[in-house]
This record gives sequence, structure tokens and C-alpha cells, in this order.
Amino acid sequence: MPAEPIYVTFDDLSKPVRLVDCEDLCELLPRAFSGWPFSIVSGNQEAPIISLTRQDGNYILEGALLAKPLTRNDAVGALCALVAELMRAYVHQDDKLLCLHGAAAEFAGRLVVFPSQYRAGKSILSACLAAAGVQIFCDDVLPISRAQGRGVAPGLALRLRRPLPDNLAPESLHFIEKHNCLQGKHYMYLQLDESEMAERGKTLPVGAFVLLEREAGATTMLEDVSDAEILRQVVWQNFAREAEAPEILAVLSKLVADSQCFRLRYDCAEDAGWLLQQEFKSWPDTNSGSQANTAIAFESKAVACDLAPGYYRQNPEIKFVQLDDQGFLADREGAAIHHLNSTGSSIWALLAEPMTEDEVIEVLLTAFPDLDRDQVGRDVGNLVEELRHKNLLRRGGE
Repeated sequence: MPAEPIYVTFDDLSKPVRLVDCEDLCELLPRAFSGWPFSIVSGNQEAPIISLTRQDGNYILEGALLAKPLTRNDAVGALCALVAELMRAYVHQDDKLLCLHGAAAEFAGRLVVFPSQYRAGKSILSACLAAAGVQIFCDDVLPISRAQGRGVAPGLALRLRRPLPDNLAPESLHFIEKHNCLQGKHYMYLQLDESEMAERGKTLPVGAFVLLEREAGATTMLEDVSDAEILRQVVWQNFAREAEAPEILAVLSKLVADSQCFRLRYDCAEDAGWLLQQEFKSWPDTNSGSQANTAIAFESKAVACDLAPGYYRQNPEIKFVQLDDQGFLADREGAAIHHLNSTGSSIWALLAEPMTEDEVIEVLLTAFPDLDRDQVGRDVGNLVEELRHKNLLRRGGE
């Protein structure tokens, strides 16, 4: 028979986590949740927000926000999955927060945020920055207060993916080995002190977003990147409460427009860390970006009206943000944010007034006579159908 469930209650979470036959995880929890207070109790409790059960040597994680259970075959992997789901549940129940996948570190009183990109090295870079004396805010998830647009330290231990890069300097390896408090098949956790990892609840404004691009043999360099590219990345890496896409888009677009935006190409994490410290040792009084990069947010210009069959127009409930020549749309009845390139943004603008597909095509060909008519027709048809399917356009006769 399975053992009596153990319940773990975390500060600021309304419901507990239930562990079944997972006593070994109770000993590991403080190493991952180093700054997030919790308590462990036995006996019957209210319905849990997440359940973690050990069965036949595997750990099975189930939760209200999961479409299907997750299975992990080692304790550290199960702990990683639990951390991710708890952060999602934490943000989901708090309508004052949204959350970004990414790392963040403090430089001269502001945060430099590294949006999550596959195998770009954000966590190992965070470890090298901590070894160099930079305080880390997070290495995987960054809560953002919606009202102030400030990052909030989550109080989670720094997690590294194994194996470590083979080009780390001896000093970085020594730092990692010294702070290694938990190691599994694929991940390891570092226990950092308060000078190295921000205490839970500390808030700071965001000063910059930096996209990481790690490539063997690359020369370490920072280069400017458009606000639109950054916004596209943070929109993809955002998770928050459902059905609030317009409000989330407004917060994220302002956050990006008020920040510096870069791409960091590098191979060696220590060299990247040194360059970041040189670049962000101070901040300008105002955003150095040009006025052209300022986010422009407004509701759809379309008004409710009867549409004749074959005509399309913008859904009047849509929030639209334009950044550079890129567009971002959010439907008040849905949870998704949609990106439009420059051509898509132009078509969206045309459809503020009722138009047929043929009329849109003729306008585009008049403005760009060198374009191929057949290709323009296919592009317009595909985009109109996609926008209509996502409830961003209205069609006459429906």
C-alpha cells in the first residue's frame, strides 16, 4: 500500500503540494527552494494544486494546469519539474504578476534580462556572473509586477544543465563545485549566498534585454537588436493567467520600449560575463533607443458595422501594438498574442475599413508594382484566413 501522503505548503500559494511515496524529495526541497519558505505536514489536507507520486521507480507529476502528467525517472529531474509547475501555479493565482522564462542579473541597480533560448547558456552564464561578484535574480523564471513593470526575485536556487561546457575556466569550475548542493542525471543545483543570489521578493526595474547566441569559436560581442525582435521573444517566453492577453501585451511592450536591447554573441561564458559588466556598469538617464522604436499601442480603429458578404474588417475588440514595423495583436476573448511582420501589419492597417481580399491585393500591388500578383494573392489569402480563424478579423455573412 502507498504511504500516507505528505503535504507541502508554500508561502503565497493558496493550495498545497501532495507527495505520495516521495519522502526522499522532502530532503531535497530546501536545496531547490532555498529562499521560498515552506512547511511539511501529514494527514488529510485540501485538494492539492500539484501531486507528485513515485511509482515503479518513476516520479509522476500531475497538476491543474497540466494537460497530461509528466514522468521523470530521477529525483532531481522530478524536482526540476515541480519547480517549474509551482512557478506557473504561483503566477496563475496572482493577477498582479506575469512571468518570463529567462535569467536576470543585477547591474548597477537594474536588471539585465536574458530571455530563454534553447541551449544558449543562460544558466551557466549566470553561474559565471555570480562567481565574478554579480548578484543573480533568477536563472530560469522571472516574475514581473504588472503595475510597476519590475522584476521580482523568486527565491529559487540556480540550476545548471549537465554536462558542463568544456571551456569553463578553472575559477568557474571551482565556484560551481564549491556551491554544488544537489546533482542528478541531467541537472545540478547551486546553493548561493545572499550576496550572490537575490533574496525572494526583492524587486528591481528592468534596464536591458539581451538575447544570447552561443556558438563555438565566436568572438564575444554585443550588438544592437530591434525592440520588435525582443518583444517577439518575451511574448513567446511569457506565461501568466489566461484570457488577459491585451493587458499582458501592454505591460511587455512598454517594458521592452523602455529598455536597451542587445544580442550577445559568445563562446566563452567568462568573456561574455566580463563584457556585460563593462557595458552595464552604469545606465543612461533615459532610454538610448530612438523615438522610432517606441511602442505604439491602441485599440482597433474598426467600428462595429454590418459587413456585406465577402468583406473583411478588424475585430473591434483587438488591442494592437506596433513596434518598429512589426505588429502584435491580442484578443480580449483569448489568451494568445499574435505577431505580424511588416507586410502583415500593413494588411491589418488596411482592414480598419471593410475591404475584400481583391481590394487588399490591388492596394498592395499599387504600392509595390514589382511584386508578383499570384504570390501577393496567396499571401493575402493565407493571412486573412489565419486572422479570421484566430478571431482577429470579422467576415461579412458570418
